[in-house]
Amino acid sequence: MGGRREMKRRDFLKGSAVAGAAAVCGAGQAAAQEAGGDGMPKLTPPSQKAQLNLCLQWGGIPGGEMKEKLDFLEANGFASVEIPSGDWPIKNGEALVEALKGRKLFIATACGPSDFSYAEPEKREEEVQKFLPVIEALGKMKSVGLIICPARGKLSEPGRLSAKELRKDFVENTGKRLAEHAAKHGTSIVLEPLRRNETPFLRQVADGARIAADIGPGASVMGDFWHMQLEETSFMGAFLCAGKLLTHVHIAGLKERIIPGVHPEDVYVDGFRGLKLLGYRGAVSFEGGWPKNPEDPKKGLPQEERTRLILNMVRLLREQWAMA
Repeated sequence: MGGRREMKRRDFLKGSAVAGAAAVCGAGQAAAQEAGGDGMPKLTPPSQKAQLNLCLQWGGIPGGEMKEKLDFLEANGFASVEIPSGDWPIKNGEALVEALKGRKLFIATACGPSDFSYAEPEKREEEVQKFLPVIEALGKMKSVGLIICPARGKLSEPGRLSAKELRKDFVENTGKRLAEHAAKHGTSIVLEPLRRNETPFLRQVADGARIAADIGPGASVMGDFWHMQLEETSFMGAFLCAGKLLTHVHIAGLKERIIPGVHPEDVYVDGFRGLKLLGYRGAVSFEGGWPKNPEDPKKGLPQEERTRLILNMVRLLREQWAMA
């Protein structure tokens, strides 16, 4: 019953998402910039037409060797690849750049754990220092950027900054230094809003866009359909709030955080409409798990079934993109 009420609430509110975007998102962030004669926002057409650039995370790409994985992406309608963070870009960056020569694939983001909420300055400094060489490697790879989550867990735990302290320090110190380093090397940090059970600090795309704008060059924001399903009233409105600062999108099932297309609830048309209004050309990257193996729930799905689900996702998302 609660799920039905939530869907009705979402359906009601998303109809006014564009109208509310200018008021909610702050100056310069919404696609709706000026009011027309009827009081409704006047949308500025994007300078270029949006593209659906489907993407897979490295570990979820079928194939063993690098060439096999990239061949799979190209042969099955993908435009981008998302790589791990940590030492992976440093150790494998040159090989990946070489392997991408002559291919129509781009490197989206690197995704890895981060936390800048430690009360001890030394721990925050350690967090900054561990990402500086990763950012440099991503710059050499011409990657979109490094996904950053400013805080995880509960800020009420001992040894953590308050939300106010964290925002100030991240905007003026840790996040700003990383963003400046990223801009220097031709890439960015990409702020990721999470769900309320994952973080108390950054949960909505509009807030991430505001923080990125406050930090300045080298900072951007992303949206994740799984997180947004709980935290946003409208996928479209959330993306419009980010505006030009939106550089990456994660997608997963909406009923379960598994590959899209398994459940009929997996409908992304509203969000895709927002991406089209922005002229978005970044990656839409699958981040999630897999359904349980019906024959043995303790075992994972065989690769052939995972590949079938990947191709089914591609068909579903292209169909819904066309509907948006």
